[in-house]
Order: sequence, then structure tokens, then C-alpha cells
Amino acid sequence: MNSRFGKIQYSWYFISCIVWVLIMSAQWISFVKPIWYEETSVLVLDILIAAAAAEVVLPFRRWLKWGVKIAAVVLIHYWVLQNFNVLASDGPLLPVGIIRFISQVEPYIWFSLPAWGLFELAIRLSDYRGFILLFTGMNILAFAILDSFTSYYLWPQVAWTVFAGLSWLVCFHFRKYQMKYPQGWRHLRLYPFRVVTNIVIIFCCILLLGISMPEVSPLLTDPYSAWQNIQGNKYEKQDEPESKPQDSASGYSRDDSKLGGGFNFDFSTVMTVTSPKRTYWRGETRSFYTGTGWLSPSNPDDQRYKFGQNIGVNEPGSELGRKVKTERVEQTFVMAGKRTYPVLFGAYSISKINLLKEEERQKGPDAVWNWRDEFMAWNGFGLTQKHDGYPTTYKVVSQMPIIPLEELSKASYDSLYQGANLAKYTQLNAEFPDRVKQLAKKVTAEGKTPYEKMVLLQDYLKVNFNYTNTPDLSLKKHDDLVEGFLFDIKEGYCDYFSTSMVVMARSIGIPARWVKGFSSGHQNFEGPEHMNREPEGPYTVTNADAHSWAEVYFGEDYGWVTFEATPGFDLPLNVSQDKPAMAPVKPEVSTPVKKTPEPASKQEDSSSYIGWLAAALGTAIVIAAGYLAWKYRNALYYTLLRLRKGRELTSGEKIITETNRWLGHIRKWGFGREAHETLREVITRWKQDAPMLESSFNELLAQFEKAKYSPEQVNDQDWRKIQSMLQDITRTIKKIYS
Repeated sequence: MNSRFGKIQYSWYFISCIVWVLIMSAQWISFVKPIWYEETSVLVLDILIAAAAAEVVLPFRRWLKWGVKIAAVVLIHYWVLQNFNVLASDGPLLPVGIIRFISQVEPYIWFSLPAWGLFELAIRLSDYRGFILLFTGMNILAFAILDSFTSYYLWPQVAWTVFAGLSWLVCFHFRKYQMKYPQGWRHLRLYPFRVVTNIVIIFCCILLLGISMPEVSPLLTDPYSAWQNIQGNKYEKQDEPESKPQDSASGYSRDDSKLGGGFNFDFSTVMTVTSPKRTYWRGETRSFYTGTGWLSPSNPDDQRYKFGQNIGVNEPGSELGRKVKTERVEQTFVMAGKRTYPVLFGAYSISKINLLKEEERQKGPDAVWNWRDEFMAWNGFGLTQKHDGYPTTYKVVSQMPIIPLEELSKASYDSLYQGANLAKYTQLNAEFPDRVKQLAKKVTAEGKTPYEKMVLLQDYLKVNFNYTNTPDLSLKKHDDLVEGFLFDIKEGYCDYFSTSMVVMARSIGIPARWVKGFSSGHQNFEGPEHMNREPEGPYTVTNADAHSWAEVYFGEDYGWVTFEATPGFDLPLNVSQDKPAMAPVKPEVSTPVKKTPEPASKQEDSSSYIGWLAAALGTAIVIAAGYLAWKYRNALYYTLLRLRKGRELTSGEKIITETNRWLGHIRKWGFGREAHETLREVITRWKQDAPMLESSFNELLAQFEKAKYSPEQVNDQDWRKIQSMLQDITRTIKKIYS
């Protein structure tokens, strides 16, 4: 194997094999990125890139190259884990530092070293067709099984793996053709565009055929369904109701008129929030239930808002309770992307918003304060230009209500709602199913006050229904979203739970509204000693943290109170310190858990490290590209010349071209040529000035005139001989005249 591998090193085929294996490896890294710690993904990717770069760029012997690789792997482990604050940097290097490094890096090498070993094995077996087929097939099969029997959507990974595998086989075919028919390979190189065009057409036809194939029901039953059938649990798939597509991604929705369906988690960052309080980042509210989702008619009382002005949170018209004290909380939002949202986010209840960038303030943005539902609608500015308008950094001042739970839990229905107009927040569609109302009455029967009834309703939903981002829609038999969830599907995500909480509360006469935004996100703690306190953040909020919840109105005395009915989510209420809380506050756990808080990591360090790493990799790529361009400059020159002429140059043309290039190169040592002089004339003159080069000059002249004037055919051997001769003459001239 080593001898065969040695033959393909530094060839175009070897470099292409590295590229295809890297593409396949990248698909696995993208798959495990939401599951692994961030430093693990960065570590594996860096090691694979370093190993690939070492194979392509370093012109060392094999044992020396392996030494460089091992040193690079150790340094990458140290740099990555140091930048993610996994390694402790205090104490002497020897021997304490080495021992600590080995102990702390040990959990990570079980991921990084097997990935590196598999990469090295793959490129060393790349000269065997059977291995290429086996390697590609196992990757495709693994992705297909994970896609079919888990909640992951992995067809993009399958498509890239198929593309890399097909490209690898094409390169293998051409490599074998080159080795078996060298003359035919030289002829084939005369028509590069024709060959590439045919390959591209074949690939496009294969991909279009795969995309356009109709969906066919499976001929074989999967093992789980077969086992269920054996147990007597027959499963018959019904027509899937029309709903949100299963391949949509999580994120802040724009249209809530038709909720339901399923989605895939998108863990890309939306924003970071610095706040002394952990809470939900509120967006919009919805009040009109349609049976399939929510609508929010425009409020004619909406007010234009000038940034920096105060919003009167305790003035008439404000929905904060009269008996509720508030706590001033400042939050700073830094948006991670360029997406525009319909609102500005903030903790309840917003009292002021400031834009922090001068250029954004000067553009005169336009915002509308919906004082009745208490959210800041964003109209933006300059929206004729792409991505222009939504602020990148802004500060929100909120007056967070401090709920007197003991007092609220004793307040009766009449004392809370007597004389209040509750029509807007008790609205239900005309076809609202009566059995949902009866279920709500049954669940809350033991509650004596509205607050107690809402706690019973919240706990019922959390305990009796399961969270999933891919509910089985085939079980749904009823059109109403809540009825289908409660009696048919019995599983779902936040939209199902929050909507059910709101409409069930309304069905028993308690006003409620539906709210959407983002949950708190996750923090990067500074160390184990800080695990029991709540730092100011920043909180990293991703598209996977997009969330919806319920707010229940308890009259003018207490205002709106948040309820969280979705399993796995717990928003701590801001309650009076001298009053007992409803239940012990648990740390928020989003479903599924992307990763536990990192033991000692700051997002700023991670971001700066990633930026540094990107700059370093970019610099390395530029240096490597420059080195390769310089090393293979002659081959690159003749490739460009061939493309310009549209055909392969003959050996005679290469001799003439190379000689003319050489004549221009040696001018700097005093070997100039006048415009009227032929090569014979100038060499006759040079032999007088440099008699020690007379034999070399004579041989060069003979080969040049043979290529240009003689009918005798020159070949590639003559061309290579001229190249070597010109290099020898140049070295001699440099030695004598430099």
C-alpha cells in the first residue's frame, strides 16, 4: 500500500482525494455541531484542515511530515481549549502544566484523534476503487438511517456526500486512464473544457433525476413498525392534514394564522442580550383566535414612538397593575445577523428604547408603540435597500412587574374583573369545540380563584402532553388546532401548548393573550464558582430559542402575568421577595438541549478566537496558494497559454516560448538582446563575453533553430532537456555575475 500511495502523492489526484474526503467530513461536523460542545467541533475541523494542508503543502519526507502533523495536533488542542477557557493556564509548565494539559484534554481526544485517523486512512486508501465505493456508501447509508429514524433532516448532507463520492470516482477513473494510457491522457488534456462540460452535464442530470423522482411508499416495513405490528399495535398512516411543512426551520415567525406542523431546529445565533435578569425576550402579542392560529387586527390607537422618550408604564391606558411594584431592568441587544424583524424585543414591560449607533439614529427610524398590547412595532427606514433598516444594537429599559403571588392567589373573579370589558381577550371562534371548554372546566374545578385555576391548567398541560418538534400529524382528526392537539396528537411544541393555555383560559371566562418572541437563550459561565448565581450574560439567543407563551390578565390591580405551559421551559416569575413563590424556580431547559453551560467560557473569547482562526486560516491559504503558484509557475504559465490559444502547444512551440522567456530573464545580468538581433547573432556576441558558456550556448542555439526552422520533429524529451539546460545556464550566470 505504501508504494502505491507514494506514487500518487503530490499529484492532482491526491489533492482532489483530500478535497473530497474533507467535504464528506464537513457533513458529519455539521450534523454533530448542535450535539457537541462548540470547542469539540472547532477542534476536529481545525485538525482535519491542518492535516490536509500538511499533506499538500509540506515538501518533507514522510517521517518529518508526520512529526510536523503531530506537533500541529498538540498545538491545536492547546490553542482551541485555551481559547474556550477549558485549560487552566496557571502554575508552572513542568511538570504540573503538562500533567494538567493531559488530564484536561483527555475527553476531547476521543473525538479528535479518531476523526484524524479516519481521514488519514481514507486518503491512503484512495487508490482502490472498492474502498471509495465502500467509504461513500457507508456515509450515505449512515445519513439515510439517521434521517429516517431520528428527528434530524439530513438530506443536504446526503446530497453533498453523493456529490463528493461521484467526483471522487470520476477523478479515480481519469487517474487510472492517465497511468494506463499516457499518450491518450496527453491527447485528452487538449480538450479540458469539453471533458469538464460532459462531467457537469452528467452530474446535473443525476441530481435533477433525483429531485424530480415521485415519492413512493416504502415496499419494506421499518424494524420499529414491524415490531409494533407483531405486538398487535397496528399502525395505519392516514392522509396528513395540511399544515406547516415538516422541513421548515425554527425561528421567529411572521405569519401566525396557521400554526401547527413540525420543524427542524436551527441553532444559528440571532442576538446576544446583556441583562441582569433572566427572562423571555418579548416580541408581539396576538389576541384573535381563528381556530387554526392567531391574528392581530391593527390598533387605531397605536402611537408613533421617538427613540429615547419615556413610555408611561403607570399612566392610564397602561396594562401594568396598580398594586404591582416594578423593577427597572436595562438590556442591551446586539443582533448577530442582518435579518429584519417586525418588532424590537425586550423584557416586559418596555419603558424606553435607545439606538446605540449614531449612524442608525441619524437615519430617522420609524417605530410604533402598541400601548394596549405593549410591544414596539418596527416600520424601519430605507427598506428599499437590502438589509437596511433594522438596528444592529439597541438598549431597552423595562419596568418588570414584581408579582405579589400570595395576594394575587387569593383574589376572586369578581374583585378582579367586575365592570371590566374583557371581550377582546376572551374571544373564541364561532366553531370553538365545546369539549375543549368542558375539559378546561374539569381541569380547573378545584381552583377557587382565577390564579389557582391558571396554575392547575398550566400544570395539566405540562404533565399530560409531550414536547416534540415533529408531532405525528397523521393522528389529527379535527380541524381546530387546540382540539386536535388535546384529543388527537397529544404532543407538540410551544405553539400547541401556549395556544391551548390561552384558549382554555378564555373558555372559562379568564382573559388571556398569546405572546411570541424568544426564550432566554444560554449563558457562558465564567467558572464553577459562578454556577449558583445569575450573571448579567451575555445570553446567546439562537433561532432554536424562538418561543411562544401565554399571558393572563388579572384586572387593573395586577395586570398581565406570564404562564409557561410548555414542558422543559420554566420562566421564573419576578415575585415579591417576602412572599412564597408558586413553585421552586428551576433552571431553564430548552428541548432538545443543545449543550450544557460551558464550564468556563466567554462568548467574546469564542468570537475573537473564531475571528482569529478565520484570519489565520485565510492567511495560511493565501501563503499556500502563493507558494504553489510560485512552485508550479511554469506549468501555470503554459496552462494559461494553452487556454488562450485554445489548444495544446507543440514541443517546438514550448521550446521557442521558453527560450524567449529566458532571454528576458537574464537581461538583469547584462545579457541584453537588441531588437534587430537574431538568437544566433546574440549568442555569437555572448560567447566572446562568456567563453566558459560557449558549449551550452551552442547546444541551446542548435535546439532552438531545430524547433523553429528544421523540418525535423522535436519531442517532449527535447523540451524537458531545454528546460534543464536553461536552468543550468542561469545558475552559472548568477554565480559569476551576481
